[in-house]
Amino acid sequence: MRLIATVAAAAASVSVVNAHCYIWGVFVNGVDQGTFRAIRTPAYNGPSPHGYANSPVKNLTSVDLKCNVLGDKQVDYTIQVRPGDNLTFDWHHDKRTDTDDVIASSHHGPALVYLSPDPPTEDSFVKIWEEGLYELSEVPFGAGKWATTSDIAANHGHMNVRVPAGLKPGQVSASYLVRAEMIALHEGDASYLKNQFRGAQFYPNCVQIEVVGDGTVELPKGVSFPGAYDYSDPGVVFDTSPLPTTPCATTYQIPGPTVWSGAWPTTTAIEVGPISGPTTATLWSSWIQKSIVTYASYDGSEANILSTSVYTAEWSTTYQTPAAMPTPTAQRDPPDPVVF
Repeated sequence: MRLIATVAAAAASVSVVNAHCYIWGVFVNGVDQGTFRAIRTPAYNGPSPHGYANSPVKNLTSVDLKCNVLGDKQVDYTIQVRPGDNLTFDWHHDKRTDTDDVIASSHHGPALVYLSPDPPTEDSFVKIWEEGLYELSEVPFGAGKWATTSDIAANHGHMNVRVPAGLKPGQVSASYLVRAEMIALHEGDASYLKNQFRGAQFYPNCVQIEVVGDGTVELPKGVSFPGAYDYSDPGVVFDTSPLPTTPCATTYQIPGPTVWSGAWPTTTAIEVGPISGPTTATLWSSWIQKSIVTYASYDGSEANILSTSVYTAEWSTTYQTPAAMPTPTAQRDPPDPVVF
């Protein structure tokens, strides 16, 4: 039986303990491409409606750090874009609305975006955007303003980046993977390597895009996941909530490489239109617990177990063309930025 990554999150009526998050949709130049379209939605960790797909990755040696659990499974659509297009990733916790909390207010940390040919290879992920601690606190021992909480969560889950200028369609295909990520440091005062009850929480999520046009710019050598981050990195083990006896942080070093010089030097939020697709969850038919995949059908709201199998991530080295996605209706010239 083929494992299908369904497009559901925890039901809107169910609240999970931690305000974790993942991408529910993508806007191109402000136009929504559809809920869960072209997104490699992470695996659900339990049956509907009590499981959820928004857990973090904490083990820096895990293959799941590449695109989260199920990130190796290609989805049926890609989003067509051109160099210079504005992409707005719509992150949420348990529903795709402006009232959703997006991520817990304590989950301070950086946000990052990488770009890689699809399928990714060794050292193929190139950083094209990042934001970390961008403003110090005005009160003693305050956390300051961070990308995850003071920017993305405060702006209804919107993370903005632009497709690099002149980007060339891929060698075998025109497809790329965008690896968007948020890192929560509320337990980052200790290394996960030394204390598995703590450690920084990584939320990677990958989106399939197809670049069209006559660009000639190729991606340089990048980094690999896993491999790009290490427990010795100062941005991985970092205390965002210092005690009164310790100094407040004045700087923060974002993990990973520097942003590629071919990326846009700045990215500003743009106004987005209405969403296209569901805003809450539907039932899902498979989930993964400790590498065991369970398949089920539903009779009303009750799950009937059909079969189980062992899941092991298997990243293909050969590109498989997904089903075509209708050409987006987004205007081709990015609109003027709007600061929120």
